[in-house]
Amino acid sequence: MKRKGFTLVELLVVIAIIALLMGLLMPALARVRQMAYRMVCGSNLAGIGKSMLIYSNDWDDEYPRGGTSDSVWSTTGSIAAWEGGSLHDRATAFGGGDDPPATIGSCFYLLIKLADVTPKQFICNGDTGVKAFKLSDVVPLPVDADMEVTEGWDFGNEPGTQYSYAYHMPFGTYLITVSSNPGCPVAADRNPYLDQNADAYIDGADAEEVAPSWFNNAYYDTDKTGNAAAHQREGQNVLFNDSHVNFESWPNCGVNNDNIWKYWYPDPPTEASHKQLSLGGEPDDVGDFESLSEEDAFLVNEPQDIYN
Repeated sequence: MKRKGFTLVELLVVIAIIALLMGLLMPALARVRQMAYRMVCGSNLAGIGKSMLIYSNDWDDEYPRGGTSDSVWSTTGSIAAWEGGSLHDRATAFGGGDDPPATIGSCFYLLIKLADVTPKQFICNGDTGVKAFKLSDVVPLPVDADMEVTEGWDFGNEPGTQYSYAYHMPFGTYLITVSSNPGCPVAADRNPYLDQNADAYIDGADAEEVAPSWFNNAYYDTDKTGNAAAHQREGQNVLFNDSHVNFESWPNCGVNNDNIWKYWYPDPPTEASHKQLSLGGEPDDVGDFESLSEEDAFLVNEPQDIYN
């Protein structure tokens, strides 16, 4: 009897068709995955915004601020004792004394302590190398084996690797509160100037990259080097003071066209000085910068590579 089966030519044709379909579908699937990351990230920020409002109801309309009223942004990216010692108290956690250092992470962490937010909600899946905080990841491990996550004061000893979002600079003269301009950006994706995942295009490692510029009264960024790395430089999710979250294609989305990643320089610009508003000063470290006006959006985070 004649044996049934595929010939070699038929098998090769089938394999070629499958390969062609995979070549067509894989980019589309990758695009769908990135869109899903973007949507989940936006939902995370929306949830954070709601929890911040809940927090502000108990704290005179103020948003979370780690440390004390005298605290400054920690240049080391950590606080004195993330767990606050055996008593888990604020004074021990931030070291006391004059100008105790606090982190952006410790500000966000107050929502975990007091507003029922989970560490996972601070993670954007597009933010490579960052994972949700767990007590078991802390070195050294807590002395108290029964310690709850709500008893800590930060995302461990290296908070920059445990959360994905930037926060309007909470240390300085000008703070965002519930009563501030509704259009003030409050939180967003990780600041690309403080993000190791953005180093290649921010630092100009690729000679073909073109930095953002201001030309003919308009913001230009053909290579999108001013955007967050978590979403392939296509834009960034931004939480505004009226609690809505929007995916912004460009970072100059603050009040009066202000760039959310940069601080005003050298002084608060005039209304007509849109170049300063849109470009501004680039943060190249932590601890030494602050907003120069309530409408000077300056969203920051601890960079991941500060601990290397």
